[in-house]
Amino acid sequence: MSTSELYLSEEEIAEFIADTKAETQTFYGYESQEYGVCPYITFYVYHGKEDFLPLCHEVIELHQELQTLIDSPYKKVYNSKTQAWVKATPEKLGREMLQQHAKLAADDAFQSFRICATDMESPSASSRWALYAFVDYVPQMHYSFVKITFRDSWYRNNKATWHAFVKRWLQRLQPEQCYSGYEIGTTTIGVMGAYESDVMERICAEHFYGLDIDHPWKMGFQYNDDEDGWVNHAALGSGIRTPTWSFLLSPLWRSKLGLSVAEVKARLAHPDIHISEIPYPTGKHNPHGEQALWIQLGELSLYPVDEGLPELPVIANALIKPIRCDLLQLFTLDPWANDPNPRFDFENGPLWMARFDPNSQWPTPQTRRPIMPTLNKPQAGRCEANAPCPQAGTWWTPAKPDARRAFAVGDIMPDYPDSSYGTTIWYREAE
Repeated sequence: MSTSELYLSEEEIAEFIADTKAETQTFYGYESQEYGVCPYITFYVYHGKEDFLPLCHEVIELHQELQTLIDSPYKKVYNSKTQAWVKATPEKLGREMLQQHAKLAADDAFQSFRICATDMESPSASSRWALYAFVDYVPQMHYSFVKITFRDSWYRNNKATWHAFVKRWLQRLQPEQCYSGYEIGTTTIGVMGAYESDVMERICAEHFYGLDIDHPWKMGFQYNDDEDGWVNHAALGSGIRTPTWSFLLSPLWRSKLGLSVAEVKARLAHPDIHISEIPYPTGKHNPHGEQALWIQLGELSLYPVDEGLPELPVIANALIKPIRCDLLQLFTLDPWANDPNPRFDFENGPLWMARFDPNSQWPTPQTRRPIMPTLNKPQAGRCEANAPCPQAGTWWTPAKPDARRAFAVGDIMPDYPDSSYGTTIWYREAE
């Protein structure tokens, strides 16, 4: 497309948003470059050079297992030798050829290893199923990663299978960060990104609180030197991203947060938040051999802005805010003056990262709505303002920072009507 013309008109945007609300993975755009909202997961792995080849083999095994799950076969695969996308065949997708590629990469210093596959004819389009795995030979500078686009309709019918797959590979890959939710499908677009997908992300961010933005090539810069104190605040090496559905709190990032496992669980005490403990080995970033926490915020949802602030991401955001990477670079191509299309830049990116904060105005004061509770029935450990406290203990609310305090049964829970969250909701910490 020409970067001097509108990518989508107002009428086309309205149609795309309406269609996406009705069914995700509805694709819009130019031929062979259609984009849509897709569910994804990305594992960000920190490792040493000695782990390069073992991690390559783990990634190959993940790729083999994923092929047994997908219901839409891959059409294109990336050939590392020719650096071109070619027709997918059993041989090119097979374990033996990939192991040979990994061995060649390990024998040639400063090489990297990758597996890329998509069920679309073009890698420049959003996929229903796609994989991009990249293992870096210089890991202290960049997270290695595995990113998967998975099919929404398949997931709805195979939730138990998918969650078991994810937990198994969390334990095997031992990532430092991991996110899952909805995004504009960009898994196979590659290192340079795409102007059109940047535009689609910015458009959808105005309409869906549950949209995530995940660019491993841009966000995965890892350098964080404790000795010289230099940190790249525009990348995930400096903090974690605002979660929308499922996210990982590894021992490293939980220690930076300064909370124990029990304290994290107390802060996230809600019947629709599910926390799984993932065994992690003792190592540089986990000296006490503690477990990672895989945190799922209810059901996978886009959370349309016109339905109000989603309660569960608000709760999770209040937890991770001290280690949130507010200056994370959200765009793949640098912004420029007189760009006719909406895109993220250095000013509005931090506003989007903080969209669940009490004082946020995202997307605009006119379109922002109060918190919409996930359940209408009374919940244990949850109480709205101006109601009597149902159980003695320590309570907190995301509507006001540092509002944690003890209440006795029958105490009237305080209200903070000036909070941009709307209704003040209190949560009881677990014992």
